[in-house]
Amino acid sequence: MITERAMLAAVHIRLWTATKYDKKASDEVANQHGAQANAGRYNKRLLQGATKLEVLQTIAGQIRQHFYKLTLPWSDEGFRILPAELLFDFAEGMRALENRFIPAVDAFIAAYPTYIEQMRPALNGLFRSEDYESPDAIRSKFGLRLEIKPVPSGDDFRVKLSKEQRTRLAEEIDRDVRESLNRGTRDLWMRLRKVVAHMVEILNDPEARLHASVVDNVVELVDLLPRLNVTGDPQLDAFAVEIRNRLCIYTSRELKQNDQLRSETARDAAAIMERIATVLDQQPMDPGPVVLPSEQLSADGIFNRMSAYLEVPTR
Repeated sequence: MITERAMLAAVHIRLWTATKYDKKASDEVANQHGAQANAGRYNKRLLQGATKLEVLQTIAGQIRQHFYKLTLPWSDEGFRILPAELLFDFAEGMRALENRFIPAVDAFIAAYPTYIEQMRPALNGLFRSEDYESPDAIRSKFGLRLEIKPVPSGDDFRVKLSKEQRTRLAEEIDRDVRESLNRGTRDLWMRLRKVVAHMVEILNDPEARLHASVVDNVVELVDLLPRLNVTGDPQLDAFAVEIRNRLCIYTSRELKQNDQLRSETARDAAAIMERIATVLDQQPMDPGPVVLPSEQLSADGIFNRMSAYLEVPTR
């Protein structure tokens, strides 16, 4: 069952934006132009050249990249599907990034007073010491938290509700689970198309620089894809095997040094990309409404029917 093969994960990152709305400056600009007071807002950049804040922003970006790389879309609330097979890799990567994030916060807070003094001449008449909170207050504006919870199933909601309420709730869960699983599978197909399309573009451009990442990115994805394929889509696994056997047998250096290999690989990649595009075109963006036979309209029937969407083939 999908509830045994995956979980839901969310990463919550807090960063201080180092900006401040200046009402006085906004009013002055509006008066100068004869505009209404609410015609615009002047937001001051409280820090400039704060390299230690930029380091934190870079780490936050790397955390998001790691999170999205090992997970699949689930909901609009920030949760994504994390396959159980990837939990260790995910946790290890997050731990390493957290071990960089926390010291980077300490380093920024230590340099914070110096950055403030550097802004006095930069802001000149717009500088106000009250715009800058204490180091402890600023520290509280940074945070990193990982949240993991199980994938919901119909059984999670068998509570004391009326028959009508249970039926309606079951229909909603049924539809949401199907939509989320479809969204996750489609995301994998789109990732596959993206890396193959990039390979086609580079290999077909004689002026393009053929970096090692052109092939390495494809290899990395086809290695990861079977572990992300929580629904057990056999077509997706088959494409991963084919791409490995046809597009990943030569390194970027070998393709760069041999025009014939480069041309043949480009043709193979283009053909595969077209087939991936066909698969994506055939996949519905929205699975549509839940349609049930009359004998399955009971609450228990709907909950039992949901298991068909939660079951995945055993590998």
